[in-house]
Amino acid sequence: MTTVGITRTPDLSIIIVNYNGGLELLYCLKALDRVRNELTFDVIVVDNCSTDGSLEAAESKNLNFIAIHACENLGFAAACNRGLAMALGRHAMLLNPDTEVQPNALSKLVAALDSHPKWGIVGPRMLDQFRHAYRATRRFPRPFDLFCETTRLAFLFPRSKLFAAYFYGERDPLALDEVDQIEGSALMISGSARKLVGNLDPQFFIFFEEVDWCKRVRAEGLEIHVVQEAEVLHLRSTSMSRNYLTTRPIHALSSMKYFRKHHGEQGLRNLRRWMIAGLWIREAAMWLASLLGKGKLARLRARGARLERRVYSRGLPE
Repeated sequence: MTTVGITRTPDLSIIIVNYNGGLELLYCLKALDRVRNELTFDVIVVDNCSTDGSLEAAESKNLNFIAIHACENLGFAAACNRGLAMALGRHAMLLNPDTEVQPNALSKLVAALDSHPKWGIVGPRMLDQFRHAYRATRRFPRPFDLFCETTRLAFLFPRSKLFAAYFYGERDPLALDEVDQIEGSALMISGSARKLVGNLDPQFFIFFEEVDWCKRVRAEGLEIHVVQEAEVLHLRSTSMSRNYLTTRPIHALSSMKYFRKHHGEQGLRNLRRWMIAGLWIREAAMWLASLLGKGKLARLRARGARLERRVYSRGLPE
């Protein structure tokens, strides 16, 4: 690992949380080094006790970043906060290790925040591994929205304002501007917004931490926007896929924490009813799919639905 001295306040601090990110972390850091001429920024990698040698591989290269070695898996929000505590930049960005920032993306995102004082959070146009734009923005979730996502109704009817409202399905993703929330894989928050709302809520181990952050930013009267001219490549859900059965119960816990925090006990009860029903449907559909030849992947998703449903059935501790 190498670091370059910074003689003035950087425009940006980029926080990357790594957990067994493999070579993706290395590619992410190399992509950042390729755009060093665009603006001043520091990069902080918080490693959540990885065992795959990914951080060591990155440290062996001549790359410009600061590494924080956590002695345990802190989760995403707490690890981000560890990095944010060391951030020097005027603005801060959360960036997944399975992303590659494209040329001029960072400078355009920073320029957008600098030009619009009422913009608290911005995000780029997100591209998948085939360089196709995908829907990386969301409305704030209702229980019905998560039911439609779980039962795949949102994907069966992707342009429906009823079933796919969560994903702005009725709108052209390449024309989206102001939105409710930005995907946490590439999210930039202004320094002034951070001062107003603070850092991420560490009660969210993973999932819904950026939803909560966006909700708090919007509650302060600030706006959240997509900057379509900025692009980030995202090899979607690679780390989540490797830990699918582990993360499904955590997803349920985080969603319930979010709804209790922002919608109270009644909102939590409504969520649990919708999700228990939705996960019964998903589990049954996946077992049926496995019988029809979908095999291993369908069985994995059926087991994940069962694990998640059990967590919703238990609910949160009082």
